[in-house]
Amino acid sequence: MRLAGKISIITGGGRGIGHATALKFAREGAKVIVCDLDQKTVDAAVKDVRDAGGEAHGFVVDVTVPASIQAMVDGVMQRYGRIDVLVNRG
Repeated sequence: MRLAGKISIITGGGRGIGHATALKFAREGAKVIVCDLDQKTVDAAVKDVRDAGGEAHGFVVDVTVPASIQAMVDGVMQRYGRIDVLVNRG
């Protein structure tokens, strides 16, 4: 488990390559933060990670809006106190 305990933010994590990355990171032991534009997509991806045995939380984030990014970072820092990995998928 190469990412055991790492706090990993994955933007675009609700679908496609970002979703596959979220699942792979979870299998490698990361705590996955799924970020995407749509709440339903975020919720489904978080459920997929959890169903696969991983730990995940989700945020609706528009990476073109600095306040949206800041709200997510604040939430992650409040929950975990750090960020170890960022994967930015668009």
